[in-house]
Amino acid sequence: MKEIEIEARGMPMEIALLPVVESAFQPFAYSPGRAAGIWQFIPATGKRYGLKQNWWYDGRRDVPKATTAALDYLERLAKRFDGDWLLALAAYNAGPARVQRAIRHNRNNGKPVDFWHLQLPKETRDYVPKLLALRALIAAPASYGLRLPAVTDTPYFSILDSGGPLDLAVAARLAGVSMDEIRRLNPAHTRQTVRRGDSDRLLIPATRATTFRTQLAGIAEQQRVHWVRHHIRAGDTLSSIARRYRIGVARLREFNQLAGSSIMAGDLLIVPVVRG
Repeated sequence: MKEIEIEARGMPMEIALLPVVESAFQPFAYSPGRAAGIWQFIPATGKRYGLKQNWWYDGRRDVPKATTAALDYLERLAKRFDGDWLLALAAYNAGPARVQRAIRHNRNNGKPVDFWHLQLPKETRDYVPKLLALRALIAAPASYGLRLPAVTDTPYFSILDSGGPLDLAVAARLAGVSMDEIRRLNPAHTRQTVRRGDSDRLLIPATRATTFRTQLAGIAEQQRVHWVRHHIRAGDTLSSIARRYRIGVARLREFNQLAGSSIMAGDLLIVPVVRG
């Protein structure tokens, strides 16, 4: 998908490799600077490029939408730096204002203003060469003693409409795939549920798309997902709450993004109770 969109835009094809440098293509990547997703958008930049972020959904981790946003941003940076893609990439990493200041400093001191001569943070000085090195490795792997696995030129996933709220566990069952695979394909749904109003789209393995559509058409509304708002009372524990609603403690903790098992009376937990 990225390669097709990049080619259609007339952008350098090695841009498709940039998530390797950014996140090693880890959809749940999250940096100390609060950057998220394979393209590592910080919250403000993500919102500027239309990536919704709330308690339920983080568009920075929505692979198709974040890819479009990243390419829009990179195109804008390339235009700002007169088509110099090395400067655009540096700006993607360090911020355009910092690169602009470095250019201005060199220009004022009679120095070259290309990427290789700018005074930029070490991370940025390493960032662009990493992408160029990846390009060289993939273009001629044998020259570096590498053997890359063959990858078929076919779509891995299909983008389907969930038809409304749907628990990812139910989606996995309908598609006949593991919950882990559904989660990896749909990392933007931070509460493990598609909620209407955020994004009704689901990424499903292409080989299971027909099965998913068929099974989804036959599911009753009450089997999709049922929410319970549980107000924590004194004496409640995650284990006792999990037993009450017949779900796993790990799922309850994951669903509410709890790092441990500590909860506080008066707080609210959202409990997914899947029926059927």
